[in-house]
Amino acid sequence: MFFYYIYPDLWEIFFSELGMEPVVSGPTTIRTVEKASQISETEHCLPNKLFDAHLAELVGKVDMVFVPRLLSTIKNHLSCPKFGPLPDAARADIARDTKVLSIEIDESRRPLSKSLMLLGKQLNSQKSQIRSAINSSLKAMESAKNQQVRSLRKKEGLRFLLIGHPYVIYDNFIAGPILQKLKKMGGEVELISFAEDAPAKSYILWSTANLIYHTMKTLSSEEYDGVIQLTVFNCGCDSMMIDTYRSLMKEKNIPFMYLMVDEHLAQSGMDTRVEAFVDSLGWRP
Repeated sequence: MFFYYIYPDLWEIFFSELGMEPVVSGPTTIRTVEKASQISETEHCLPNKLFDAHLAELVGKVDMVFVPRLLSTIKNHLSCPKFGPLPDAARADIARDTKVLSIEIDESRRPLSKSLMLLGKQLNSQKSQIRSAINSSLKAMESAKNQQVRSLRKKEGLRFLLIGHPYVIYDNFIAGPILQKLKKMGGEVELISFAEDAPAKSYILWSTANLIYHTMKTLSSEEYDGVIQLTVFNCGCDSMMIDTYRSLMKEKNIPFMYLMVDEHLAQSGMDTRVEAFVDSLGWRP
């Protein structure tokens, strides 16, 4: 989920070069959300529920499903703790009748290239073929990273920065209506870039929160009229960081809004909040 939304070609190129045919589940739709509500634990956050639904979509259509154990994508920082058990949960429930291919990704212990080598060995591929697949996939990852760097320029008209986890803000079904609403109101919306490097040494343990926070520290009111955080119900990481983000934006005199969604996705309520936020900008001195 994390790597796919930021670097969509990474896994497809890697598996293709090893002679496999990657199959990606379709975009999130209302049917995906309905399926997620039926089969997933009620206490799960929306992305976790959607993961279950996307997994269920693939089961029976493929020879195996790939579910990495994502522990850390940045050295000395952690990913969401709910990522760790995903392979075990998949094997025990939704994908119990399908082979689950997995690899532990933990940048605090080993670089991604070594994890990919271990993954290739699981597939009984030749070392030379694995190395070629690693080089190609990491080049694609670097190319995508270079295209995502945030543009540093003064605003022209209303300009907003949308922050949040990549599997939230890059999922068009979740974030799309909010982006469209802002654009209809004459706003330009930029999504936070996950290509920028955050300090490796930081008191913020979670990698995504650390990157968001240090990106926000570089923002200026000359660049953005407002920052909107899009989060999901039951996200522990975001609930711990909200006050930190809000205080930082207050120091920088940049309006900040916190939007929370769940599987019910009440669009009218979201529209009202977005409209009120944009309208309030006109009252500022």
